[in-house]
Amino acid sequence: MRKKALLAMLLALGTGTSPGNAASINADSPQIQYFGRWESTSGLRRCAQGATYIKANFTGTSLSADLNGPGDWWRVSIDGQPFRRFRPQGKNTKLAENLPDGNHKVLLVRSTEGYMGISEFRGFIIDDHAQMLPPDPLKKRRLEFVGDSITAGAKNDGPANAPYNDIEDNDMAYGPQLARMLDADYSVLAKSGEGIIHNWAESWPGKEVHTADRYGWVLYSDKKSPDHKQWDPQNFPVDGIIIAMGTNDFSDSERKPTKEEFTLGYKNLIRTVRALNPHTPIICTEPVPSWVPPHVRSWIKETITSLHQQGEQNLHFIPLNEGAPLLDATDYAGDNTHPLKTGAKKIALYLKDKVASILGW
Repeated sequence: MRKKALLAMLLALGTGTSPGNAASINADSPQIQYFGRWESTSGLRRCAQGATYIKANFTGTSLSADLNGPGDWWRVSIDGQPFRRFRPQGKNTKLAENLPDGNHKVLLVRSTEGYMGISEFRGFIIDDHAQMLPPDPLKKRRLEFVGDSITAGAKNDGPANAPYNDIEDNDMAYGPQLARMLDADYSVLAKSGEGIIHNWAESWPGKEVHTADRYGWVLYSDKKSPDHKQWDPQNFPVDGIIIAMGTNDFSDSERKPTKEEFTLGYKNLIRTVRALNPHTPIICTEPVPSWVPPHVRSWIKETITSLHQQGEQNLHFIPLNEGAPLLDATDYAGDNTHPLKTGAKKIALYLKDKVASILGW
């Protein structure tokens, strides 16, 4: 009877016994903090958008996770130490071992964007006599970043000729770097190759999933369907939304969007974002690569001016390449399109004071 009562109490606390002198901490535990877009069901958290992350505090000498997602890369940092990259291994994904006995912090970050697969997190495994500790206070600021491969951090984490899916560290793209500079947490919705009305290598007219189609979904998908679970912004309310789109729309050497096509698509995206975030400042930036035609900058400006005239007040624009390109060839991964981590830092530094001023930070 005593064993049954103890087990019931542990389950109520989100804790259960596990083989090998370890204790399981359920994903529902209030001691676990989630950042970004997560789908929540009993005992399970799923993510597939961009860099999502988890924070927790614990005692003991080791930590594992029940984490699935064989197509994804994750990174883990214990007690603020450098990140270690790994692929999830299911129920016994080892995060740390041989730690000094005492209090510790874990930061678990998904490195790869949503199209690479859904990650499933069911909780942590700690030492048998260890415990989860109260989480740290949440930061008072949050930002959301909406974009393409540049926002996803594509090609920023390895040699340019390595497999595309293996050299992406979304946590070191310009968005997360900017968020840390402003002492903010972040959410990323980024898809390589995606455009406002035309994706990379997409036939004309574009009928694939574009940013406005997927913005309201909890998890990324390349299929349009009314069955996609819709995101509730109250699950991770943000103070500002940065949109960086337009590069892939102009990547087709045979056919470019007309001004009318592009501006109508851009308005549709902004209205879609605004529908879910009625009072949140929206900041649009010029596409990063300087090879994107300069008239695109003017088109975005005109789109924002037009929306202002229609009553939209909390909408802003930050040019990047006005006067001179923000980045040079050495800031890219050899393609003049995808910034390295150093190039992403340059973007973040450029945006830092401008975004802070707009948001009153």
